[in-house]
Amino acid sequence: MRIRIFAFSYIIYAIYYVGRVNFSVALPAIASDLGFSKVTLGLIGGMFSIIYALGQLINGQLVERFGAKKMVTFGLLLSAAANLLFGYAEVAILMILLWSVNGYAQSTGWPSVVKLLSEWFGRGSRGEVSGLFGTCFLVGSMAALTFSGYILTKFGWRTLFLFPSIIFLLLIVPFNLTVKERGIQEETVNTRSIGRLTLSRKIFVFATAYVLLQFVRSGFELWAPSYIFEVYGTPLEYAGFGAAIIPVGGIVGSVLAGWASDKISGAQRAPVMAVMTSFLVLILILLYKSVEAGFLVNAFLLFLGGLTLYGPHVLMVTTIPMDYDDRYGAASIAGFIDGLGYMGSTFANPFIGWLVDSKGWGAAITFWTVSSLLATLLTASVWIKDRKTLSGRP
Repeated sequence: MRIRIFAFSYIIYAIYYVGRVNFSVALPAIASDLGFSKVTLGLIGGMFSIIYALGQLINGQLVERFGAKKMVTFGLLLSAAANLLFGYAEVAILMILLWSVNGYAQSTGWPSVVKLLSEWFGRGSRGEVSGLFGTCFLVGSMAALTFSGYILTKFGWRTLFLFPSIIFLLLIVPFNLTVKERGIQEETVNTRSIGRLTLSRKIFVFATAYVLLQFVRSGFELWAPSYIFEVYGTPLEYAGFGAAIIPVGGIVGSVLAGWASDKISGAQRAPVMAVMTSFLVLILILLYKSVEAGFLVNAFLLFLGGLTLYGPHVLMVTTIPMDYDDRYGAASIAGFIDGLGYMGSTFANPFIGWLVDSKGWGAAITFWTVSSLLATLLTASVWIKDRKTLSGRP
């Protein structure tokens, strides 16, 4: 049953991305067909991000109240409807509204799957399990981008929003027949959990560190192709392939971090986070200094950057919620941490764009380096405090 739960949760969340990244793939075609400006398209994408972040905070609580199966079913139905209607829309305000609805629907996914995993896997194996599971959004994103590109080329941008609707509807029945829950907490974990989470020092520290790492992650995702194109003169059609080395490193880092937190640090997550983020700082400094070393050297650094970034990232948003499930509810913590992270990245991306325009790429890398350093200090503070607690020192 555990393998079945893991596999189906992995597949479900990876497939969520088919109804999310299709908009970014369709952007040029929508602009050409409907004559929308980049400002309008940015508003559509920006509203998705804001509503997605707020939805994480809300849906983390709702998963604890109603259960993961109901929330995933609701999310898939709502996302299917939003995608389908978006494919037929032609008015900007309607498209903004529909894609905002999709943002909320998509936010049901992560808290739900983390809750399912926390119910079926014990603390001693949660690092390895979450490390493997944390690759799902990387694999899902890459697969969805490839699939969406093919559909766009063959059938046009409107069909790109029809296919996710069909896929989501087909998934609902097998998901409900296959996945089993172990119970829904109603009294001990409720809508007051957000207040309790903000008062938990550890959760708050991990959430803050996660926001700082989201600055780096979102920066890599959005700006890496432009960085490779502008700094190394790589042809634009190949810059995307160069940027793809980052999530490949992320897959390795996710699995490595989960394994190390179970097998080396004895289910203590903070030591692995602190070590990996400290190496991320070093790699970003080398990236800043090694522009003249050429593309291949820097591609290797980008791979290592993905490895050291996504490892602690997955521990913070997957393993930590599972570890504290009995105290605060895994879905509540996952929604709280991921929601704050997405809020931070929503505002950080325009700031990074301003930095690049006004100060150059060096300023952007410096910003990511400082963010990573602060994340290192925060996770190291938890590590030090835990060591004192375990040794019995005040």
